[in-house]
Amino acid sequence: MKFYYVRRFERDLDELWEELKRKIEEEGFLIVGERIPVSIVEREDGIVADYHVLFICDREVVAELVKLDPNIGALMPCTAFGYVREDGVYIGIGLPSVAWKIAGEEVVELMQPMEEKLKEIIDSL
Repeated sequence: MKFYYVRRFERDLDELWEELKRKIEEEGFLIVGERIPVSIVEREDGIVADYHVLFICDREVVAELVKLDPNIGALMPCTAFGYVREDGVYIGIGLPSVAWKIAGEEVVELMQPMEEKLKEIIDSL
């Protein structure tokens, strides 16, 4: 089972990244942090460059999650990521429905709508 959702694009990473952030905020999600470690990593299947990471939360979902378990902060926030390879630019998200299973099915159910909305945002880029 994949723990991420990712799409390949034929556009500039910085342009896509700014559009992703704008759409995330338009949907009412909070961007609580961003890291853009510009690096190049050689892998057997190609070079990964300009790895970006975005940290995302939904205030209403967090309020519901905290009711279930006040220690839920150990799993927050959700992440989006982007990088460049020889064959294109990739934008993706970590899937809370997979990553958060450790916290129980109730938590996964609460995260499902956020996950679906984030996938829709990526598909709309």
